[in-house]
This record gives sequence, structure tokens and C-alpha cells, in this order.
Amino acid sequence: MNNRVLTVGSLIPGRMIVKPPAPVHTESKKIKTEGIIVEQNGRKIEIHPVKGKLLDAALNQGKTIQYKCRKGTCGQCTVKVIKAPGLSAPSEQEQKKLKNELTNGFRLACQAEIL
Repeated sequence: MNNRVLTVGSLIPGRMIVKPPAPVHTESKKIKTEGIIVEQNGRKIEIHPVKGKLLDAALNQGKTIQYKCRKGTCGQCTVKVIKAPGLSAPSEQEQKKLKNELTNGFRLACQAEIL
């Protein structure tokens, strides 16, 4: 880098052309996180992963998922998981309610945790 010292005489027009330093681009790198994709009643829903319950994340993002009790007993919030990076293992309540459906990719949105 050129470290020139400018004096009053060097600022006289026509004597010296001083170019401003080139702008430094400090573009922040955006980390693209993979969305969670679930399906309920034939409708696919993409949810941005935010730590907490899957149902809460969806509702906070304005995504409509049917639900009722939020305790895992009614089964209204059952969704089929298409793609779920960072989703917890099924809870006891999910195992009790969904049984064999867990192996087909179904989860209770009110019980599934986003890690």
C-alpha cells in the first residue's frame, strides 16, 4: 500500500492526483439453513428451523398447522415429515400416540423438538 503524506503544496490542482482507496467489500456470509418440510392434509409446509417445538415455530412463522390440545393426546397436529434436519427423536408421548406410524415419518408437531 502506498503511504504518501500530502502537504498543502501537493493539493494544488494539477500537481497530483490522489485516488481514494478502493472500497473494501465486507459482505457478510449468510448461512443458509435448511428448512423443515412437513405435510398435513396433503399440504406441504416449510418451516424455518428455530429451537423449540415444531408447532410453535410454524405458528410463529404464520404457517397453518391444525392442532388442538398441544399436549400430544389428541393427534390433531400429526404431520408427515418430508425433510427435517435437526429434529429430535420421537418423545414417549409420540411413541404412545403414533405407534407404528412413526416408522412412516409421522410426528406430532406439538411434541417434536427442533434442536
